[in-house]
Amino acid sequence: MSIFQALLIAVVTWMIVGFEAWLAYPIINTPLVLCPVVGLIMGDLHTGVVAGATLQLIFLGVMQIGGTLPADATLGSVFGTAMAIALGQSVEVAMSLAIPIAMVGSMFTFLAYVVRGLFNPWVARYCEEGNIKGIERLHLALAFLPELPKCLVLFVVMAFGSGLAEQIVSMIPAVVTDGLDYATGLMPAVGIALLLKMMWSNKMAVYFALGIAIVSFFNIPMIGVAVVGVILAIILISEERNTKAKVSAAVPMGEEDLFND
Repeated sequence: MSIFQALLIAVVTWMIVGFEAWLAYPIINTPLVLCPVVGLIMGDLHTGVVAGATLQLIFLGVMQIGGTLPADATLGSVFGTAMAIALGQSVEVAMSLAIPIAMVGSMFTFLAYVVRGLFNPWVARYCEEGNIKGIERLHLALAFLPELPKCLVLFVVMAFGSGLAEQIVSMIPAVVTDGLDYATGLMPAVGIALLLKMMWSNKMAVYFALGIAIVSFFNIPMIGVAVVGVILAIILISEERNTKAKVSAAVPMGEEDLFND
């Protein structure tokens, strides 16, 4: 990996992460977006797309709850994908590098919170003064400034640490890489299970069972299952609206209800 590529990846990552906060979190700092960008910069878009889809499923259920510090999926995904492409390795190697780096990267999340906390007195003062321009400038600065240390470290590691990464990869036994190959298929299921744990309800269980039945017995791809889900959602919403309309039409509006509006 050249220094220019490492610098470009770090700058693009910094901009995307900054715009994530500046644009009110449109979910662009995800592996699904970042990894293809890394692959495009390094001339291997295919590996970037595959790594992005795989790592997106792995980190799908990772989120911050309360005071916990989740793994930094941004740092791990960018570093893992860049190193795997630079070393000519597979997506499994990208995953093996991404997960530990993401866990270590959680300290940069804490550092970002500390940096933002230092500006709280200015925020309070601008709010008391009604200084809208000052608040806007602070919002812009705090969207990008706290993420700068992480991207600087990312650049240094990618530009000057590829030799170390190559040594680490060469030391990984074959049994570990084979295990990671199987884990690649398992980890997406873990990510989806984490989401289901938060979203599960008896009312929605029948639709989950329907999806399993469609995939298992009819061999319909996931895109087809998603299309069926969208159609079912439209049908249910339409039925719910029709039911509400019938109930509203059946209940006569009294004089008190008329004037209460």
